[in-house]
Amino acid sequence: MTPPSGPGASPDPRSGPPARPAWTAFVLGLLLLPTTLAWLDTARAMSGRRYAYREHTRRVVVLGFDGVDPTLLREFLPRLPALAELARLGSFTDCRTTNPPESPVAWATFATGRNPGAHSVFDFVRRDLDRPDSYRPRNGMVEPRPPLVTRWGLPLRPPGARNLVDGAGFWEPVADAGYRVSILRMPLTFPPREPRGGELLCGLGVPDARATQGSYTLFAAGRDAWEGWTEFGGRHLVLYPKRGRAASKLEGPPDPRDTRRERRLEVPVQFTFAADTALVVVGRNDEPPIALALGRYSRWINIEFTAGPLVRVRGLVRFRLLRTGPNPAVYASPIQIAPHAPPVPLSAPRGFAGRLADRLGPMRTAGWPQDTFAANDGVLDDVALFTDIRDTYRENERLFFDRLDHANAALSVMVFTAPDRASHMYFRYRDKEHPAHDPAAIGRFVRATGVEDPIFETYRWMNDTVAAVRKRLGRDDILLIVSDHGFHTWRYGMNLNTWLLKHGYLVLHDGDAGAKRRNLQEFFKNRSGTAHIDWSRTRAYALGLGQIYVNLKGRERDGTVEPGQRAALLRELRQKLVKVRGPDGAAVFTAIHLGQDIWQGSHMRDAPDLQCAFATGYRVSWQTALLGVPGQVFEVNAYPWSGDHCSNDAAQTAGVFLSNLRLGALDQPPGLEQIAPTICGLFGVPPPARAKASPLPLLVRSESER
Repeated sequence: MTPPSGPGASPDPRSGPPARPAWTAFVLGLLLLPTTLAWLDTARAMSGRRYAYREHTRRVVVLGFDGVDPTLLREFLPRLPALAELARLGSFTDCRTTNPPESPVAWATFATGRNPGAHSVFDFVRRDLDRPDSYRPRNGMVEPRPPLVTRWGLPLRPPGARNLVDGAGFWEPVADAGYRVSILRMPLTFPPREPRGGELLCGLGVPDARATQGSYTLFAAGRDAWEGWTEFGGRHLVLYPKRGRAASKLEGPPDPRDTRRERRLEVPVQFTFAADTALVVVGRNDEPPIALALGRYSRWINIEFTAGPLVRVRGLVRFRLLRTGPNPAVYASPIQIAPHAPPVPLSAPRGFAGRLADRLGPMRTAGWPQDTFAANDGVLDDVALFTDIRDTYRENERLFFDRLDHANAALSVMVFTAPDRASHMYFRYRDKEHPAHDPAAIGRFVRATGVEDPIFETYRWMNDTVAAVRKRLGRDDILLIVSDHGFHTWRYGMNLNTWLLKHGYLVLHDGDAGAKRRNLQEFFKNRSGTAHIDWSRTRAYALGLGQIYVNLKGRERDGTVEPGQRAALLRELRQKLVKVRGPDGAAVFTAIHLGQDIWQGSHMRDAPDLQCAFATGYRVSWQTALLGVPGQVFEVNAYPWSGDHCSNDAAQTAGVFLSNLRLGALDQPPGLEQIAPTICGLFGVPPPARAKASPLPLLVRSESER
């Protein structure tokens, strides 16, 4: 609909695009001739008028805190005064999550009000039944489209991406009604759709400059140094220092001139090592060197990769000097896409991310901004990772306060991820029975940081942010706080494909043990092989974080199971799986769900046939997610990544809901699918299409009561 003008609406002198010259507006109108709204905007531009925003008597602020667990929050609440006061004066309750309780699935439901069967996101990983190799693991959030460039570097087609979420976010009908919206770090919005008259900065789903979700580089010298890719996508390169100097290369995105996508663009890197310091020069030799101090992150450094005279990819990287002496080691962070020149938009309007960087300084743009993978590989220690999590949080908090203070938005949304990352990486600090629990390492961390519990520390940051937000709110403004899921300890991983192999449901080719470890680099290049499995004799396979698929005739490429046999096979699998016991003698699963029982919608063709609900202490293995078939069914989880939620029982993995408004009577705790209808209802607009859940009964005071 057209935003109103006249009574009840006013131009906003502090926001909105500057008036376009008349000729520019006229050309724009011709290009967008079929769109009535475009003509209306053109008329405004030609007359010198800015976009007219609809006035709203109450601001609505929505804070998402990924991974905040209700049990932990209740434990911490006596030490979190702002959140305790909010719970006392308003509302604090569990928030029902999605099945599975994964961030992409949950945030898509939060945004659209739809269940996974309707919004199409079932996992971080998916298969693609319409591809020739339909079994290959693929990105479950975004489908990338590589650029086309001639061998001489002349561009034929720019890179692109397709967002796999089916459905509009709740901010879109609010913006369409004429209200100013500011949506920050929102997961699964890449590439963005521009809210009418608003602003959006994408979150989870945005790749780094290497077209991965966070791949670091380690430059190291010595006997233990090696070259290659780690399981979690890290790039290791060997240094050969001579008289304190060493040269190497920093690899960036795939070279678009290479049709096989085996070669990467790169820039030279030169190191000069001293006692406890180093200098690094990235790119051309005339660039000024950057000083590195032992155990400290450098500032963000601008870099540029070129593939001919007209193809450039700009990025940001920072370094950390890990080791000096005769065998030095230097870490380079995942390369962030530079906000000023993204090959695919990171924000809407397109220039919004760059303007934020101009105001606030260099900023991370990748959807997974903290380098948990380098920590899992043992490259970053606990102190370095915690510093990275803290730096990211402070950067995002500064961003949010800037927009809350200056955007003049009727609806402001921000998603913070620190509680999730800390809970993933430091749950072993809390769980004394965890295989990776190390009192000595914990002691070193406490002495270095002064922080006794890194998970609590992120909840303390949350408390302080909420306190600062409440000071900025007016008497009638509305605050909603939501987390997408809770957390569990993770002690053992289960290789589901190995279990299927040992019970005769999956068959490997003769002579292929299938035990080769798969890595994320292969996944991000769409090169995770499937030939190790004999599909002509396989009846079921596992892919992703807890999903099992029937190799169904007429659906899968090499299906072996007749449609009429599917129900019996699923029943048989469920009966056997629920009886499985782990290394500690405990039940591994609390439930095995039929996909058709927990999801509904137009995307059920792509839905898993079974969704496994793991008990506390268990999770599907990393290798299962990528179609791996290791030798043993169970693995001891000795990784720093010691807490999880992704394939746990959704009924035991609730998130949280808080508000400065009280909730009316409910038959059950609020659910993520109710958030979108609730927010739209606060603005008096219909919820996103096919959002079927009822809005929450928030007790909003009427005009006469205020």
